[in-house]
Amino acid sequence: MGSISSPGLGSGLDINGLVSQLVAAEAQAPTARLDRRETDLQVRLSAYGSLKGAVSQFQTSLVSLQNISGYQAKSITSSDSAVLTATASSSAQAASYDLNVTQLAEKQRLSTDPVTNVNARFTDVTDVIGTGTLTFKFGTTDYTSGTDTYNSFTQNPDTASKTIKITDGSLQGIRDAVNEADIGVTAAIIFDGTYQRLTFSSGKDGAANSIQVVTDDADGNDTDASGLSLLAFNDAGGVGGTTNLAQNTAAQDSLFTVNGISISSESKSVKNVIDGITLNLKTTGTSTIDITVDSEAATSAINSFVESYNGLISNINDLTSYDPDTGQAGQLNGDGIVRGLASQVKRLLGNPVDAGNGAFSILSDIGITTNATTGLLDIDNDKLADAINGNVDDVIGLFAAFGRPTDTLVSFDSATDATLEGNYNISITSLATKGSLTGSAAANLTISTGINDAISIKVDGITADITLTAGTYTASSLIAEVQSQINSSTALSTANSSVVVTETSGVLSITSERFGSASDVVIVGGNGSADLLGTSPTNTIGKDVVGTIGGVTATGSGQFLTGTGAASGLKILINGGALGDRGSISFARGFAERFDSFVSSLLDDEGIFSSTIDSIESRIDGIGDDREVLSRRLASMEQRLRDQFIALDLFVSQSQSTSSFLTSQLASLPPIGARRSGN
Repeated sequence: MGSISSPGLGSGLDINGLVSQLVAAEAQAPTARLDRRETDLQVRLSAYGSLKGAVSQFQTSLVSLQNISGYQAKSITSSDSAVLTATASSSAQAASYDLNVTQLAEKQRLSTDPVTNVNARFTDVTDVIGTGTLTFKFGTTDYTSGTDTYNSFTQNPDTASKTIKITDGSLQGIRDAVNEADIGVTAAIIFDGTYQRLTFSSGKDGAANSIQVVTDDADGNDTDASGLSLLAFNDAGGVGGTTNLAQNTAAQDSLFTVNGISISSESKSVKNVIDGITLNLKTTGTSTIDITVDSEAATSAINSFVESYNGLISNINDLTSYDPDTGQAGQLNGDGIVRGLASQVKRLLGNPVDAGNGAFSILSDIGITTNATTGLLDIDNDKLADAINGNVDDVIGLFAAFGRPTDTLVSFDSATDATLEGNYNISITSLATKGSLTGSAAANLTISTGINDAISIKVDGITADITLTAGTYTASSLIAEVQSQINSSTALSTANSSVVVTETSGVLSITSERFGSASDVVIVGGNGSADLLGTSPTNTIGKDVVGTIGGVTATGSGQFLTGTGAASGLKILINGGALGDRGSISFARGFAERFDSFVSSLLDDEGIFSSTIDSIESRIDGIGDDREVLSRRLASMEQRLRDQFIALDLFVSQSQSTSSFLTSQLASLPPIGARRSGN
């Protein structure tokens, strides 16, 4: 009997190879199905990632379209930039102006005078002048150089006087003390070739920023030219004043004409003469400035919108395409979510904006049309430029959330997502007012150090502690001193609060510059409060504007009125005017605003992209789980097959052993013939 032979033991079969081949054959079909499913899902995931990127880029292009100031930018040119240049804000109106500059503003400059005063002939910066205090006041003077006549001084109510204690009476000691005090005066020492001169320069140009220097000389004489009084420059000495310093440069205003109208300004940088324009005067002469609408920013923003919109539509077209000739389909062909997204985009683009009293309601009004074949946008640049240059507010309304009031003293400020589009009537019951404090008696015009010079005042809820400069005042000069000291408070300026001080028959009134119920002025302490305002001043708290928007009571805050109901979140500024009917405001959400709201919902954490991408990723993760299940099933199958083959191998091995035994036994028997002979 022949034996089974093979490399190996037992049956000689390649059990490992057989089992591996059988398991591989079993795994082939389900693995291929899982691979196809995973590939399809990865393709969809990539496609949705690409589409989300296009939507995100489209949303970025909407930001500048909703920035109202970007549309209102102005361009300004000067015919002679050597004479002046100018800048324009968005509020400037397109126009042309002829200017003639005849004088430039200057700051006052004073110095010690060794020519007329032997006491001022210093040869070293360590030479001593004297000690005491220096009080610097700022305002308008009639001082005349040459005659050294200083008859009067009117303090600038916007600049507080400052007192500096001088303990090091040398030239350099006084210089350093003034500069370290940082009071709006610059001190320096200049060598004129023979003598060292101490100089004082005003920090600001303009006639109203002249310097008055009042000395409190340690030697007790504030008018002679010896000691610290050498630096006196004021009208305190009576007719002619005390003018121990020389005036090297007189403070003066800029003088010029605009279209023949005479203008003066304390600065070379002139604002508020032409609305929205800042003039930068450089030298005397004539120049013409032309203000035009700067359409570049708006044009760029609109072109970016069109480009990003086209990018989004192209992306959708590619992902949902189908070529019947090749049978090639886009990655998201037939996808219901993408079809719905495309449909919503086209619907938003096709719905006209409620133009109200505006000129434009659809994009084609400004030269943007849709290609019927591709769905992409085309731009007529000439028509767009005409729209921006001629009707910029209407272009704003076509893209941004924008309100157009019919009353020129009513301004649209902002709106919220809750504001519904529509036309809202405006009615005003009462206008906003400012808080004030009015004295109960005429103010004491004499202020004495430590007696009645300290006041603690609370303006708009912010407390400021001030110290008035000692001296005898007129009513107008006391007004200037009080207003300038209050407004120089760091606490108030940080909070953007300030006051205006007025007087009637010597009785002072202090009024906050803020409107509304937060506007208030209260004296809370100080030794000078009674002398300044009497013992029982009258406090009047400011009031917020009161009125309705769309027939519904609105919320007032200062001059701002914010709507409720359908107009919820619609915020307008009421800048004075009459009570009662104030016309209406038409509010609409332009295309950029609409699209921004739509794509924000798509890109939100709870939006369609997140949910769809999460679903795809979850299904991909599920395929990983299916692969593990398949792997376990194949491992179980492999073990079962291996066990069966091992059993077969053992059976074959036993059969071979039996065969070998029988063969051996049979071989040991005598031949058949021999056995017969033996019998």
